[in-house]
Amino acid sequence: MEARTPVVGLLAVVLLIVVVAIGAFAGFALTRPATAQAQAVGVPGMRQITVVGSGEARVAPDMATVQIGVETTAATTQEALAQNSAQAQAIIDQIRQLGVDAKDVQTSGFNIYPTYNDTGREVTGYTVSNMVSVTIRDLSQAGDLLDKVVQSGANRVYGVSFGVSDQKAVTAQARTAAMADAKARADQLAGAGGAAVGQVLVITENVGAPPPAPVMMAETRADTGGAVPVQAGEQTFTIQVQVTYELR
Repeated sequence: MEARTPVVGLLAVVLLIVVVAIGAFAGFALTRPATAQAQAVGVPGMRQITVVGSGEARVAPDMATVQIGVETTAATTQEALAQNSAQAQAIIDQIRQLGVDAKDVQTSGFNIYPTYNDTGREVTGYTVSNMVSVTIRDLSQAGDLLDKVVQSGANRVYGVSFGVSDQKAVTAQARTAAMADAKARADQLAGAGGAAVGQVLVITENVGAPPPAPVMMAETRADTGGAVPVQAGEQTFTIQVQVTYELR
């Protein structure tokens, strides 16, 4: 029995160490800060209601952007380039004569590439393409401009889209409508719950992508000399806001 005393003592010491370690860990767990929680919308401890309001403003476009260019093919690069440069300059001159400012005409693409025969092995010539991006700020002249540039030699017209020059004013209208919609929603919900809407606590605007510009469908009528029909249509700007109100 006496030979076992050291073993029992050793086990007692080990058990004491384990108990102390568990106590220390428990004390740390009780005193460490709690995990941070996501901040709630509005003011903590206050009765409140959060709604999302949508507003839109419709406006007719007052400007358009179009890609206009010329593509020529000749036996050599020098011939193709000479022909293309002459036609491209004539097109640009015509655009300027129609009242488009120099700042609204910008080269958007220039390419030279070989053309091949049916087998795809023999070079038969070279093609030169020159494109300019034109901003039309007077839509009443858009149809006449497209017709005139085609008559001047343009054989590439694409990427026509409309826009609004003063987008800030239009989005401001949509923003005001969104706030009115949010207030109406909050009033309805609060009334259904036997409460009333108080002061605004938080406003968050949900920013999204700008509205897509409608594509203009155009058809040239060079044989009759008539202007290209242009339908500008209408653009819609939409704003969403998230608003938190006090509940009374």
